[in-house]
Amino acid sequence: MSVNPALVVCMGVSGAGKSTVAMSVAENCDLLFLEADDFRSESNKQRMASGRALTDSHREIWMQSICEALTKSQQQGSNCILAHSALRRVHRVQLRELGFRTLFVHLYGDPDLIARRIGQRDNYFMSAELLNSQFEALESTEDENDVVCVDVSNDSVEVETSVSRLVDEFVNRKL
Repeated sequence: MSVNPALVVCMGVSGAGKSTVAMSVAENCDLLFLEADDFRSESNKQRMASGRALTDSHREIWMQSICEALTKSQQQGSNCILAHSALRRVHRVQLRELGFRTLFVHLYGDPDLIARRIGQRDNYFMSAELLNSQFEALESTEDENDVVCVDVSNDSVEVETSVSRLVDEFVNRKL
């Protein structure tokens, strides 16, 4: 009996460290890395850069593209890690329904810390002014048993190491 491939979603608001942690974990755990921002349309990036939040209709095509890429990976039996905000429960449900064994790693931190991180970025398409809208859009994961919360206020190496251990155990768990 073959085990379904694993999908790990590093989730959280912009600036939480999703891409950095996911890239590190991908390398440490030999997972295919996907960056959700790579699937955004240029018009959505421009909208966000101008300080205008995306609506659910703006996110629909983006989510379809992500799900199509993940479906191909799932059919090839690839274990994947996705850096994705996953702020909305409906998006988390979409990702769960792709046929992977799924784990969400919710990277969270104090809004002031996250804002400082965004302020230090160069050439990032999302306006720092949208951070509050991201915190407002983040729907609770409290009753979702496949979500593990990780505080990003700790040392970045410590966060990456602990998430790598967690993911390695999840991916290599035999059903």
